[in-house]
Amino acid sequence: MPAWEELIFSYAAAFLPVLIFLAGLRLMDSFKLVPRLRIVACLAAGGLAAVACFYVNTLAFQVFPAEVYARLGGPVVEQLAKCCFWVFLIATARVAFMVDAGICAFAVGAGFALVENFFYLHELQVSGLAISVVRGFGTAVMHGGVEAIWAMAAVFIGERLGWGGVRQFGPGVVAATVIHALFNQGFLSPVGSAMAMLVTMPVLLVGLFSWSEGAMRRWLGDKLDRDIALLEMIATGEFGRSRPGLYLQSLQGAFPPEVRGDMLCMLQMTIELSARSKGDLMLREAGVKMPPDPEIDAQLMELSYLEKSIGRTGMMAIAPLLSRTPRELWEMRRLAKD
Repeated sequence: MPAWEELIFSYAAAFLPVLIFLAGLRLMDSFKLVPRLRIVACLAAGGLAAVACFYVNTLAFQVFPAEVYARLGGPVVEQLAKCCFWVFLIATARVAFMVDAGICAFAVGAGFALVENFFYLHELQVSGLAISVVRGFGTAVMHGGVEAIWAMAAVFIGERLGWGGVRQFGPGVVAATVIHALFNQGFLSPVGSAMAMLVTMPVLLVGLFSWSEGAMRRWLGDKLDRDIALLEMIATGEFGRSRPGLYLQSLQGAFPPEVRGDMLCMLQMTIELSARSKGDLMLREAGVKMPPDPEIDAQLMELSYLEKSIGRTGMMAIAPLLSRTPRELWEMRRLAKD
C-alpha cells in the first residue's frame, strides 16, 4: 500500500469510528433534544480538555515514572478535564434528560479522543494502520462511552434521589476514572480492548437510550396530564379546593392580596408554558416541528416582571408550587430559544 494511502486510512480509522458512533446516538434520539451547535461546542470542549491534558501529562512524565503515571495518574487528570463541561451542562439545567446528557457527554469524550489521536499520529509520530484502528475503535469509543454512561447516571441520581453537587456527580466521575484506569492497565491486548469496547459500549448505550426514552415518554404524558388538570381547575374556580390552592390561601396573613394575585398569575403562566413545552416535545417526536410562537418573549418578560413584583420572600414562599426542577428550568430555556 502506498504511503499516502496508508496515511489516509490511518487518519480515517482514528477519527471516523467515534464520529459515526456519535451520529448514531443522535439519530437514536427521537426527540432531537440536542442542537447541532451544542454538539459542536461539546466536541470543542473535549478537544480543549485534550490539549490541556497533553501539556499537563508531558510535564508529569518528567516527574513521575512514565508507566505508573500512564496507568494511574493520567486517567485521573484526563477524567477531571473531560467531565468539566458535561457537569456544567447538567448543573445549569442546559440538559435535563438522560438522553441529551449522554449525547453531550459522548461528544465531549469524542472531541477529546479526536485531538488525542491527532497528537499520537502527528505530534508523537506514532504511525501504523493497526495502531490507528485500535485507537479509533477502542480508545476513542472508551473516552466517549464512559462519559455518556456516567453523565446519564448523574441525571438519574438527580431525578430519583434529588441529590446535587458532589453527591450527584461524584459517583460517575469516580467510576469513569476507575474504568479509564482499568483500560490503561493492559489486562487485554490492544486488539482485545478495542473489541471489548465495540461489543460492550453499543449494547450498554442502546439499552440505556431505549430505557431513558421510554421513561421520558411516561414523564411527559403524566406531567402534561397534571398540568392540564391544574389549568382546568384554575379556569373553573375549583383551584381553591386543591392542595396548591389551599397552600396559597394559607399565605393570606403573610402577603397582601395583590402579591398573592401575582403569585397565582405566575403559577398559571408557568404551568401553561410547561404544558406547551411538553406538547412541542411530543410533536417533535412525531416529526412535527412547530413554528416559534411570537408571544413567548412577551410571556417570559411578564414572568420576569411578576418575579420582581412578588419579591424574594414571596418567591421562596411559592417555590414548592413552581417546582423548578432542572427539567422545568430546561423547558424555560428551550422556549426562550425557539
